[in-house]
Amino acid sequence: MLGIPIRIHVTFLLLLVWFGVASEDQGQGFVAGVIFLVLLFGCVVLHELGHATMARRYGVHTSEIVLYPIGGVARLDRIPSGKAELLIALAGPAVNVVLAGLLALGMLALGASIPRPEEIVAGSSIVWQLLVANLMLFLFNLIPAFPMDGGRVLRAALSLAIGQQRATVIAARVGQGLAVVFGLVAVWSHQPFLLLIALFVFVSAGQEAAYQRGRAAMHGLTARSAMITRFERLAPQDSLARAAELLLASHQQDFPVVDLWGRVAGMLSRPRLLAALAQGGRDLPVLEAMEREVSEVPPETPLEEVLAVLQRSPSQPLLVVGDDGLEGMITLQNLAELVEVSRRLGSAQPPSRAPGEKPSREPL
Repeated sequence: MLGIPIRIHVTFLLLLVWFGVASEDQGQGFVAGVIFLVLLFGCVVLHELGHATMARRYGVHTSEIVLYPIGGVARLDRIPSGKAELLIALAGPAVNVVLAGLLALGMLALGASIPRPEEIVAGSSIVWQLLVANLMLFLFNLIPAFPMDGGRVLRAALSLAIGQQRATVIAARVGQGLAVVFGLVAVWSHQPFLLLIALFVFVSAGQEAAYQRGRAAMHGLTARSAMITRFERLAPQDSLARAAELLLASHQQDFPVVDLWGRVAGMLSRPRLLAALAQGGRDLPVLEAMEREVSEVPPETPLEEVLAVLQRSPSQPLLVVGDDGLEGMITLQNLAELVEVSRRLGSAQPPSRAPGEKPSREPL
């Protein structure tokens, strides 16, 4: 929908079976329970599409929507700050309010009577169940705890006054405090599902705070700051035997392949090298085994954009290519090391190369 892939996590199928069995035990029927859950998660998809539609207005791309047993997740390429984050976070719950209103208007137009609360729970009307479920989704998502929308609303509202970093710390602490309350209530009331949600919220709030610290450490830095400059290169005509020698002589796992004109021709990774050695032998040229599609960025690319590219292909290094050709490589590991060094120094400027410094061609 809207050109956004929608994936269903395998555990969601287990939830369907569990909910159907629970519905059967309550006398509503297995099929009725499954149908209701499917319709409910249809509302969850619309909720996530609300986030994605608002995000698109601010130039943020949604790579996919994933459905888990505890809800849906719209994976945005980046999370903007301030007003943009506030509106994106509110867009999802707003969809649930609209859906509840449409369901209510439809039922009233058909002359349906409003059931008593116990009748709604008992499932006398699937439409009224969906109406109540959408209202519950609205209220639940506005709880000020990451990763719920309420946590992002709180962070966005606070950031307008005190900045993104402090706002994230406060919102994360509020979220973890609420998670502890959820956990105590779950233990007291013997609600294992609520306990699972409490653990998820507690961990997610901590991860959000850590992610924000990483973003703060990367602020103002570019690909040039994070790239590895001491690494071995291969030529397309080099043999796999030569590549194997370099693999054994260093810690390097991926080898950029550069032609005679200094242009990047591809990348030879350790798995592809070993597979090619087993099939073609040591005299096969690197050209026959290398990966031709590689990710490249200019040296002045902001690190936040670099991170987004690396997260899409975490197993492959990102090549930094400037006017003079290949200048360096970036992996998730060395990017994480840069962030950690920057944080420990208490500055966004790590001990790195001067902007005009040329990359070394020495091996690792």
